[in-house]
Amino acid sequence: MPALLLVSFPGLAADGDWETILEGPITIKNRSVPGTSVKEIWAEGDMSAPVADLQDTLMHPERFRSFMPYLKDSREISKKQDDGSVYVYTLIDLPVVGKRDYVVKVWLHESVKPDGTGTFRNEWKAEPDYLPARSNITRVRLNTGGWTITPKGDGSTSHAVYKFAIDPGGWVPSFAVNMGNEKGVGETFKAVEKEALKRKEERLAKAAKDAKDAAKVVEAPQGTTAAPPASSSP
Repeated sequence: MPALLLVSFPGLAADGDWETILEGPITIKNRSVPGTSVKEIWAEGDMSAPVADLQDTLMHPERFRSFMPYLKDSREISKKQDDGSVYVYTLIDLPVVGKRDYVVKVWLHESVKPDGTGTFRNEWKAEPDYLPARSNITRVRLNTGGWTITPKGDGSTSHAVYKFAIDPGGWVPSFAVNMGNEKGVGETFKAVEKEALKRKEERLAKAAKDAKDAAKVVEAPQGTTAAPPASSSP
């Protein structure tokens, strides 16, 4: 749930009625959300990062501030619930629009395997009353979405499907909300991909270090022991 952008969920339109508004490396579709003036967005495209690193990026909100624009705070605010979900709080400060915050309940429906292979799938929905509203900050009440990311080829690239519906509330006109959501999709894909590649480098560097350390242990002379510490007694 990076930034303000955020599989169809209860309360949204039934499958179908999608209108393609952009075709290209990232294809974007939208459709009306019953009872609101905002659009549900469907975006999909490839990312040059493994699924495991994309999952690591999207499931650690405490690091969102390091790569998502306008985001001032993002963190888990609960222990894991009985259904496996956690609550996440996010605060953003958008130009002109001002400060918005939201609380979402996040589920990890499908995770990569220990070896990093497989599919990642999550979902979130707004829980605006989980925390008291803060003064001078508009609480977002409609925010639902999810990612489904599958491997491609040898697994070094992935195909991502990103669906969301969000209404920032306040005085922002619906046409501006919808334009902003659609424009922000590409920025979100790029930011997530860039961070995932950074996570990949960190993961590979750690694996190389662990392998080097393990090799040193194997190569150490048999029967040697560390020298005892020098005594501090007089």
